[in-house]
Amino acid sequence: MDVSYLITVFNKENEIKETISWIQNQELDRFDKIEIICIDDLSSDDSIKILESLQRDDQRIRIIKNKKNLGPSKSLNIAAKLALGEYLIPIDGDDFLPKDATQYLLNIAKKYKVKLVFGMSKRLKDIPNKIIHISNEELHLNSLEFCLKKSIVHMGFLVSKDLWSRSEGADEKVFIQDISLPMRLAAHSNSLVYANSIIYYLRDESDSNLSNNTDQQHHDRYLSYLNLLKASSTELSSTSVASIHAQLISSIWKIKRDNSKLAMFSKNFILYAANKFFVYQLNEKQQAIWSDYFNNLDSIRRPA
Repeated sequence: MDVSYLITVFNKENEIKETISWIQNQELDRFDKIEIICIDDLSSDDSIKILESLQRDDQRIRIIKNKKNLGPSKSLNIAAKLALGEYLIPIDGDDFLPKDATQYLLNIAKKYKVKLVFGMSKRLKDIPNKIIHISNEELHLNSLEFCLKKSIVHMGFLVSKDLWSRSEGADEKVFIQDISLPMRLAAHSNSLVYANSIIYYLRDESDSNLSNNTDQQHHDRYLSYLNLLKASSTELSSTSVASIHAQLISSIWKIKRDNSKLAMFSKNFILYAANKFFVYQLNEKQQAIWSDYFNNLDSIRRPA
């Protein structure tokens, strides 16, 4: 098996058929073999019925049914463990890959002999059939430093199953995988290629509660970076450590900004602004205080 697509599904009855159709129509070399793994996270709509109908016509589709709602991070890791492909491409259940995306990513991985290839993503109403090329691809030998500097926090990449396994995939302490998964993959990779091309499209009219919950975004961002820092502190470069602390401070400021009219006059804003010019690192006590703050937010979805 060459490629396994990992699709997370939760109440996507109106979108999942189109998402899978784009995968089925990928323009691949005739010898490349694929599988489409759909992991349903206890949907309450007709997502499962639609998946089963599609599976009857396409045996490449595999369906995994969670017995309880686990969230995207845990679901993706389950799908990755069961995948048979040498390479994995994770996809949200309402997003799209242009028809030439998979072959493009595979060609880059083989050309540069890398296990991780990131592309660009874009939110559009009208999805083009082909990749939009911006400029030539770039090889980076310090994967994590590049990802931190670039702030890669989206889907739209190809990764070897071996690298996913070594990195342990998405951080299962955090509900959404957008930040933790790219960073953890990069932290365990000696090199990566960044394809300066739009190879992943997000549905423009998405009204996902998770997408619109800024508290959830700030919560997941803070904990994803903090957990990465704690897990890899002895292996990180000083540049990476500084970048992670900058993200922690930014998360603190932004959740205060979004929840207080007087945030601009707080010490959180002063610290955030000062960190643009001077390197500041949160000590362990400060990290713990803010961890407690984020963990006690009421509006947050957490892994089961």
